[in-house]
Amino acid sequence: MFILYSRLDKYSWLTFSINIKISRANEIPVIIMNRNIIISMVALTFGLPINVFADTPQPPAPSEPDGIIGGHEYVDLGLPSGTLWATYNVGASSPYEKGQYFAWGEVEPREDFSWESYKFFEDYVDDPVNGPYVVIENIGGDISGTEYDAARHQWGSGWRLPNEQERYELRMLCWHNGVSEENGVRGVRIYGPNEHSIFLPVCGYGSWYGDQDPFQNTDGAYWTGVEDPEYGYTGTPIETSNFAKSVLVDLSGLTGAHSMKAYGLNIRAVVNPKEAGIDNVISDSKTIALSYMDGKIHIIGDCPEGLITMCDLSGRAIFSEPVTEGIFQLPTLSSGIYIVSYSDKGLTLVTQKIIIK
Repeated sequence: MFILYSRLDKYSWLTFSINIKISRANEIPVIIMNRNIIISMVALTFGLPINVFADTPQPPAPSEPDGIIGGHEYVDLGLPSGTLWATYNVGASSPYEKGQYFAWGEVEPREDFSWESYKFFEDYVDDPVNGPYVVIENIGGDISGTEYDAARHQWGSGWRLPNEQERYELRMLCWHNGVSEENGVRGVRIYGPNEHSIFLPVCGYGSWYGDQDPFQNTDGAYWTGVEDPEYGYTGTPIETSNFAKSVLVDLSGLTGAHSMKAYGLNIRAVVNPKEAGIDNVISDSKTIALSYMDGKIHIIGDCPEGLITMCDLSGRAIFSEPVTEGIFQLPTLSSGIYIVSYSDKGLTLVTQKIIIK
């Protein structure tokens, strides 16, 4: 940031700041000037009262959840990948609760953490060439959606740890106004391109060897499922890396970080409808379609009788029942997204997704 000075008269100076943002090396700097500063300069130049100009637009109000998958609320931030972000942490029931702490690759929560208690710890090494590091079991460079994914284990239904692309989207394609308080909880509200938003509270960390982190009340971090490469003194890669990529919430807002795998961090889960098999699931028949209304499935077309089969997002069949007169009354179901198939004489005629609110 550069501070520039502009003389107004012989007795006073106007100061204003210019941020120079360089997104990649060797790119031309982009100069970003605060809108209010530009307006103030124009007003002062022409002798106008500054308050005749409109205030800076305020951020949109916190958005409501867009739906529920597997019993857990999500928000669609309008991101290119189509990823849906949970509205609260794993182990929580609202956006303002801290939830549970997990070590990377462990699927059960804990409160106290150390290298020795880490499930994948093997040994310590003091290499004269690469320096000291911890030997841990290699469980993969990206554990999102695997058996080592705590979000998948705890919530199921397609939920998992964010991957690197999703961390990038959250950091680079969304925006925020830094740390603020909501309902008495400090955190960052993050707005997507469509102005829908999620709140990431400052939750601190699990205790480390029995001691609370000194930044417990100012920082917090959230796991991704992606390992962060580690290198020794000579630049030689350390296999397996002791670090994984995370998202840091601190006084500056939201940043990317890396964290020791044995450390206790929070998890904000995601689900991608394309992976879960619920995106663009449309009719595969030109003559049959399904419609959901008032707790009933209506079969539209020339096959009024057949078999309705409903599955959740994990592919588990919930029920399969015959249809009479083209209408099927659904049993009581939790809110969420379901996959419904209609078949006749053993032939599946149509498969569609329905959303129950």
